Amino acid sequence: MSRSLFQTAQQVSELHLQMAQTILEDTASTSQAMITADKPTEVFTVTASRAQPTADRLRAYQQQLSRIATDTQTKLIRVAGEHAEETARAAREFTDEVTRITSEETERTLRQQQDTMRQLANPLDSMVDSAARQARAAMGNGHDAAEHAGQAAGHAAQAAAAAARPATGARREGQPS
Repeated sequence: MSRSLFQTAQQVSELHLQMAQTILEDTASTSQAMITADKPTEVFTVTASRAQPTADRLRAYQQQLSRIATDTQTKLIRVAGEHAEETARAAREFTDEVTRITSEETERTLRQQQDTMRQLANPLDSMVDSAARQARAAMGNGHDAAEHAGQAAGHAAQAAAAAARPATGARREGQPS
């Protein structure tokens, strides 16, 4: 776009220079003709004869200026259209990239939050599991102790019964009948 605008400025400057040169030449020619005129009516004739060509030159100047403006507008529209596609593509790529990065960051943040929640839950789960194991162990140890105590009491009762039998049998043998 800047190249198109620069070319337009260059064309307009060249057109201005050409018009200024033409006007200076016409003015010099008209002034010379008016100075060399012998009669006052010749001054009016010279001025009138130069008016139409000057008007034609001004009209041509305006047409060339309009053509430059139209060409510039056409170039700018074309360049803008070409760059609009590129700009739209770049904008789409940028939007896709931002969406991808945002999605990745969201997933990463979600995973971190889930990991944090698991880490907070794990000590509680571990404490509950440990307490349950300790309770089962205590209950099992108590049950085992009671069972061992019962077995020990049974053995003691058997030993006492066995010890009482020989003493009772010895009296019967030593007693008179």
